[in-house]
Amino acid sequence: MLRAATRQTASTLIAAVEGWQPLRVFARPIAAWKAAMAAMRAPAPAEAAAASAAAGGSGALPQGPGLDLARADWEDRLWGPGFLLPGGEAEVMRLATVLPVSPATTLMLLGRDAGGAAHAIAAQRGAWMVIHLHDPLLIERAAPRVFPHGRRAQIQPWSPAAPGFRAKFHHLALALEPIRCGAAPEVLLQALAAAMRAQGQILLLETVARKPPPEHEAAFRRWLALEGRSAPPPSQAAIDRAIHHAGFNLHVVEDLGARHSAAATEGWARMITGLKGEHRPRTKDAAAALVLEAEAWLLRHRLVAAGVLSVLRWHASLKSF
Repeated sequence: MLRAATRQTASTLIAAVEGWQPLRVFARPIAAWKAAMAAMRAPAPAEAAAASAAAGGSGALPQGPGLDLARADWEDRLWGPGFLLPGGEAEVMRLATVLPVSPATTLMLLGRDAGGAAHAIAAQRGAWMVIHLHDPLLIERAAPRVFPHGRRAQIQPWSPAAPGFRAKFHHLALALEPIRCGAAPEVLLQALAAAMRAQGQILLLETVARKPPPEHEAAFRRWLALEGRSAPPPSQAAIDRAIHHAGFNLHVVEDLGARHSAAATEGWARMITGLKGEHRPRTKDAAAALVLEAEAWLLRHRLVAAGVLSVLRWHASLKSF
């Protein structure tokens, strides 16, 4: 069912981009991308492998601040304003429900958010929030969504290379792909443990990986570049160890891969229906950003389906000593 929906989305996206003038300046990388998207319409395993190989090309990625802003705009259209995860607000609130968030608690929100998650949780659950963001663009995007909550929601920068947070201050932490930001699991979990009050709880969402087999190596390398990752994601075992070493009791590890992929496919299908007339990208940056986002999510979908990537959530609480 999900595979059929993804093939239909690929077909629709190919039809939508045909003839776009801004795309012609990116002819070479788009040729490989379109071959991969076209192959997705056929269910045969051999063609699926060809899709991964085609999308895993080594073409240089266009770069620049205009492109970053354009990709941010597509993220808003895919997942909802300020959200960076498939499923948008519904998924964030589903994750937050695992934690006992209330107006009496202080919640650390850490990782990848552009204000959507912060606003939704503050508005619906009333918690005191400290939102730690590492990227100046994310801070700029998040600020207008966080500002209306006044003193109850504060944005603070953090360094993934050397994470440090206010000690023993937070009751709860919701960490949305913080390791993708460049943090090492052991160092990050130790910093989170130091920031939590006694018996504090954390919910961590992260993508993990295993070594890709030869037929997926090119696609894996390309995916890393498209997501701006300087290193592959850690293994599940590495995060499990880091959680235990930091002094947490691990309660639940859940694989969200199927839910994640279904929400991504739904988001793309919904957004593509609006790519007509005046809603088509009108600049080279907007067109290129759409292609890069589509390729990144195509590859992520393929690698999750192949078992190379997994999207997991961990729920843990600080041990009482």
